This record gives sequence, structure tokens and C-alpha cells, in this order.
Amino acid sequence: MIRFAVLGYGFMGAGHGATLKKNPRAKVVAVIETNPEKLRSVTEGNIERSGADNLLEGVHLYKSLAEMQGKEQVDCLVVSLPTYQHREFTVQALQAGLHVVCEKPMALALRDCDAMIEAAEKHSRQLFVAQCIRFWPEYEALKRIVDSGELGKPISFLFRRVSAPPFWAGPQSWFADPQKSGGCVFDLHVHDVDFVHHLLGRPNSVFSQGIFNSRGGNEAVMTQYNFDSGVICCAEGSWIYPAGFKMAYTAVFENAKLEYDSNLSPSLSLTRKGATAVETMPVPPGDGYEHEFAYFIECLEAHTAPEKILPQSARQSIEIALAEVRSMKEKRVERL
Repeated sequence: MIRFAVLGYGFMGAGHGATLKKNPRAKVVAVIETNPEKLRSVTEGNIERSGADNLLEGVHLYKSLAEMQGKEQVDCLVVSLPTYQHREFTVQALQAGLHVVCEKPMALALRDCDAMIEAAEKHSRQLFVAQCIRFWPEYEALKRIVDSGELGKPISFLFRRVSAPPFWAGPQSWFADPQKSGGCVFDLHVHDVDFVHHLLGRPNSVFSQGIFNSRGGNEAVMTQYNFDSGVICCAEGSWIYPAGFKMAYTAVFENAKLEYDSNLSPSLSLTRKGATAVETMPVPPGDGYEHEFAYFIECLEAHTAPEKILPQSARQSIEIALAEVRSMKEKRVERL
């Protein structure tokens, strides 16, 4: 049994707590939250999450990590704070001897990623970055198909992740401050940045175009990833859609086309070359949150590193995202 504490009771913190409560190999023993108002309701988000209603039942509440220390037996801390706070509290937890699950994105600067990695190595603790799309069933299916070659050579990929603005708390929301959230590129689009990296490896260059608001925050991005293999790969991230949320991809292979749309049911379909009918692709139950925590718990139980999402790999995804921001601002291809 792995004992968890959750730091931050916003939308993701409550969601992660609910996910952990469903896992028989995990126990949430503490929640750390400075704002008592957040303990009375779950913050709004762009993906429906359930099961958080009774999260606090039987769970001890604290206002700081320091207050919790010495009072609870905890194996792993889930850092579900705004992005600009990831480095500070991840390093604190690692120094305190805790393993850490850090919500995505890892950080907004490479120096912060490096400090987090250094602390994990120095204190011999595991650092998991919760890039949940690597564990999302429909994306896992795409990764398996690319790796197996079962549909032939990959030709092109188009990824989309679009939503209405996530400013749940209005213009004062930390999402609206680019110094705190990194804008659309780091908060939303980073999912696809990381998955492209996971799927195809490190691109040799990127070319991005985007939209920035008056505060300098990115609100939309369209990126072309360039690989020596010649495969075509593009991704759109946007906060400027009028309503709703959608994640989707279209993957074209020599012998078929695979399509995913989170707003459709069934969500994953396959069209084989020469076929007259579209096939429905089965996917295993559960979502990326459940699958990632099951994997993290397995790694902790086995005392093994998370090969599927090593912190060094998450750092490289941040490096790619930073290159996209430079490409947008400088209006040129940015080499990696």
C-alpha cells in the first residue's frame, strides 16, 4: 500500500485524490491546502472528473507541507499546484524524503526542471511527471501501432487540443498570468508536445505560429514538427474556441487511417486502405489519470524508475515547448 498526500485541492488535486481512492494499492492520508474555501467545493475544469465528493472523508487536513511532516506516514506527495510553484514544492518534498508526482507541465524553465531532477537524484527519490496523455488509452493505441508497424509506415500526424479559455476564476486567475501558467503552450498544448516527443522522438526543428494577448500570454499555437524521417506532424493548441473542449488526432499510415475524437462515441476508428467500412477500435477501460497512477504505484512498489515517463524525458518536452515559443515570437524555424 502506497500512502499519498495531495498538495493543492484545486481541480487537478481533487481529481488525483479521487483517482487514488479508486486504486486498492493506494491510500490518501492527507490533503494540504492553504485556502479553506477550496475544501468546500471542487474547482471547475475542462474535463469532467467524478468521485471527488468524499475525498476528504477520513483524510487529515493541513495548511503546509511542514505542518504535515512528522504527523503522517507518507510515501509520495502529489504536487497539484499552479505551474510556477512546481519547482519549489517538488524540491521541498524530495528533500523531505518523499517521492513526488508533479502535475504537468514539469516547469516553465529548464533550470527549474534541472533543479527538480537534481533533487530527486541527490535524495534517491522517484520523480514522476504526470503527462497523462502518454497513458490515455486512445493515445497508447497509437503508440503501440506506430511501434509495431502493423499498419505500415507512418505518413502524417495531426494532433488537436482546443478549448474555451480556462479562466475559471476570471481575469485574476493564475491561468491568465503568463508568468504563472506559461499560457496555452504550457498548460494545454504541452500534452501534445510531450506525446509527439514520446511517439516520434525529438524533432530536429519546429516552426510555430500563434496568437498572444496584451499581457504577452499565448492563447493559440499551431506547430509543425520536423523529423529526419520525413514524417509530417502538426499540432494545434487553442484557448480561443467559444465553448467546450476537444482532444483529437488523425494518423495516416501506408495501409490505414486511425482517428480519435474525444467528443465522439465510439471515440477511436480505423479506416483500412481499400475498405468500404470504418472499424471501431476497442480501448481498455479507464482514463489516463487512472493508468498513470497505476503505473506510478507499480514503479514505487518495485523500486524502479518510471521508464515510460522519466523526468529527463519530461524536461526534453519542456525544451521543445520553449523552442515553439521562440519560433512564434521570432517568426522562424527553431532548431533543436
